[in-house]
Amino acid sequence: MNNSRRDFLKKATILATTTGITNVLPTSIIRAASIDAAKGTTFYDAEHIVFLMQENRSFDHIFGSLKGVRGFNNPRAKKLPDGNKVWIQKGKDGKAFAPFHMDINETKITWQGGLPHSWSDQSKARNDGKYDKWIPEKSPLCMGYFNRKDVPFYYALADAFTVFDHYFCSSLTGTTPNRLFYWTGNVRPETNGKSIPVVNNSQAESRNNVYVDWTTVPEILEKNDISWKIYQNEVWSAKLEGKNDYWLGNYGDNAIEYVKRHQVKLSAYFRKNGDKTTQPALSAEEVLAKYNQLSPFEKNLIDKAFTTNIESEDYLKLENFTFKNNEGIEQSVEIPKEDLFYQFRKDVESGQLPTVSWLVAPESFSDHTSSPFYGTWYVSQALDILTQNPEVWKKTIFILNYDENDGYFDHLAPFVVPGGQTDGKVSKNINVDSDFAAKEKWPIGLGYRVPMVIASPWTKGGYVNSEITDHTSTLMFLEKFLTKKTGKKIQIDNISSWRRNICGDLTNSFKKFNGEKYPLPDFEKKDEVITQIQKAKNKPKLEAPILSESQIEHINSTTIHQTGFHQEKGTRPSCPLYYKLHADAVLDKVNKKLNLKFSSEKFKSSIGAPFNMYTPSSYDNNNGKAWAYAVAAGDTLNESLDISKFADSKYHLIIDGPNGFQRQISGTANEAQLNIHLQSPKRKLFGNTNLQHLQLTITNIENEPITLSLTDHAYKKNKQEITIDANQSKSIHIDCSASSGWYDFSIQIKSNSDFLRTYCGHIDTGKESITDPFMGNLL
Repeated sequence: MNNSRRDFLKKATILATTTGITNVLPTSIIRAASIDAAKGTTFYDAEHIVFLMQENRSFDHIFGSLKGVRGFNNPRAKKLPDGNKVWIQKGKDGKAFAPFHMDINETKITWQGGLPHSWSDQSKARNDGKYDKWIPEKSPLCMGYFNRKDVPFYYALADAFTVFDHYFCSSLTGTTPNRLFYWTGNVRPETNGKSIPVVNNSQAESRNNVYVDWTTVPEILEKNDISWKIYQNEVWSAKLEGKNDYWLGNYGDNAIEYVKRHQVKLSAYFRKNGDKTTQPALSAEEVLAKYNQLSPFEKNLIDKAFTTNIESEDYLKLENFTFKNNEGIEQSVEIPKEDLFYQFRKDVESGQLPTVSWLVAPESFSDHTSSPFYGTWYVSQALDILTQNPEVWKKTIFILNYDENDGYFDHLAPFVVPGGQTDGKVSKNINVDSDFAAKEKWPIGLGYRVPMVIASPWTKGGYVNSEITDHTSTLMFLEKFLTKKTGKKIQIDNISSWRRNICGDLTNSFKKFNGEKYPLPDFEKKDEVITQIQKAKNKPKLEAPILSESQIEHINSTTIHQTGFHQEKGTRPSCPLYYKLHADAVLDKVNKKLNLKFSSEKFKSSIGAPFNMYTPSSYDNNNGKAWAYAVAAGDTLNESLDISKFADSKYHLIIDGPNGFQRQISGTANEAQLNIHLQSPKRKLFGNTNLQHLQLTITNIENEPITLSLTDHAYKKNKQEITIDANQSKSIHIDCSASSGWYDFSIQIKSNSDFLRTYCGHIDTGKESITDPFMGNLL
């Protein structure tokens, strides 16, 4: 028996005796975190990029309670049209639900299956940006979440490396469209709106011989002589039966199977077994004959995309494994007979690991909600294989993400393109056509937030990356990395200009290694073996708790939730960000308009930025009306709104951007006219990290003095009273160094309670910082 097989059997015991193998000892994480890159190297010195996309978990569902991320303690959470915070979601019967803990050990939640997550219900839950239809579309269980005790492996992984808290899936859909974004950059052949977008799984399904056909990233790699492979035990198109499909297939998660030019039904499985999916069926010899007619390039598109374990004799067999459970009772479980990583392991050990590789797990190990958390074993095994030889790991970047959220709630509303019921604007050089479904009049993306962790020798230290990213960011990363490595221009044309302007390329996650020592995270210690899966089946069925009126009042009146859903206390280091954003409002008294200006300054490696804007009241008789904007770096967008269209002619707008950026604007058409502009220091001052301050410039356009109050809401600064003479300006300096660049303050006119301007966010300097100490419950 070889070592990999013996190790699998050992782990199989854990599979059978735990509620989801989330508690596998994190030896793989310890080893990965302990191996250093060569001193002086950067991520450009890596030789291997390994991707693993798992299934169907939202960010809040997994990491909402993780220390230092924008999770359950987010002080700038969205407000819903009914006046409640986004945490309080109601069903059609008016019953209210908030995020609640799913105890993986004391309930049968791992056996309760998944939630609706199709194009239709994903879009309807968003409800044109109102974000208040989660319960009717998904059921109350969508509000459930796990914490560190439930999924300690993933928390340890985040604590050891770099976790993303602004990583969104690409589309408001299910698996296949998101994975098409992941492997091709789009869900249509061109970056325009002329073709029909693939927004449902059924539109691309090899088992039904339904294919799409446009350029894939593997094809681009092949054309540029860059080595690549997609590893799986066997392809979905083979249509394995019953338990074999569950344990040994790839669950349809290799979306390259649905791309016609990759010809999955000429892959090794069909060359060996024939093709029974066609009419008439083809023998193995007939399939092989068709394959032999192809060019070497065409054969590579097949063989590399569908790299399986076919060389392992019993790779499609299960066997009973008998063991004694924690109570000494003999039990058995069916497990794969051979190593699910056979070919991947072989390539790593023989020095044949490609420059770019993707791993695709069977359904049982995919973290899909149809299975317990067996996926933790799969992730740990991938890390084990890559770290067995430290010289391999020293030059490897491992990227773990999830395709979509299943039906699970996430509180951070995704940034989308304007269109349909969502008005807004984008910069002139941004095209949104390919990201909008004209037939349904719905935005295609971005989708909801999902977990994302990058593990590598250059991403150690428990950092958080709060740049907006999505599945196409992994492709933009490949573009940048491979262009630098090969000297060739690697370009993925399918990625839309909208995504290129609002989504980062992951490179701000990486640090040059100069010999720094990062402490290992405190791993969860288990003195007892946790509840067995078989016992968990008999645990109580989990029901979402209904909120009382007093609980609703408590959630609405507090920022840091000490009861119910809550987040671990503390901050974590944050990756450099380059946002220098502005969202200003000026009253036009003559025309009774509110003029808005959105801008994104060019700064170092800055890209553009999106803004979500909505009214907590109503506009043009539309309660909770939402707008979407996308501004290219160095550009400005102007918007003008008729104040009379707001309820009672009182305007009230909330503007959200990345990393806690928020502006609140309220008032009337008859208020005093002020010009207010907030800016951070000039760029030449950024060399001094002590200069984390803001300059607030207020101009009084009225013919009489105005007295204002400036109130800090989070960081313990004294309230100020400011008087500005008629037709004069005044600048106020706000020192944010004590809060590591974070700010949260408001301006009010003392004689007008309707007037309010609120400013929240972080001063991004292009340097490392820490996450919000107020959100971390440290103030």
